[in-house]
Amino acid sequence: MIEWEQRAGDLEDYHLQNGYMIRFDFNKKKRAGVHEVILGDRVLIEAVI
Repeated sequence: MIEWEQRAGDLEDYHLQNGYMIRFDFNKKKRAGVHEVILGDRVLIEAVI
């Protein structure tokens, strides 16, 4: 997914191994909650509200 590739690039640009993201999703069928996404050797913690 392009969005995750971009986030991995953002983490790399700032020399970070871990990142956090809050996403506001107004879709009624969303998967709300906190999810861990592995991006190669980096980890993104995403909170979907």
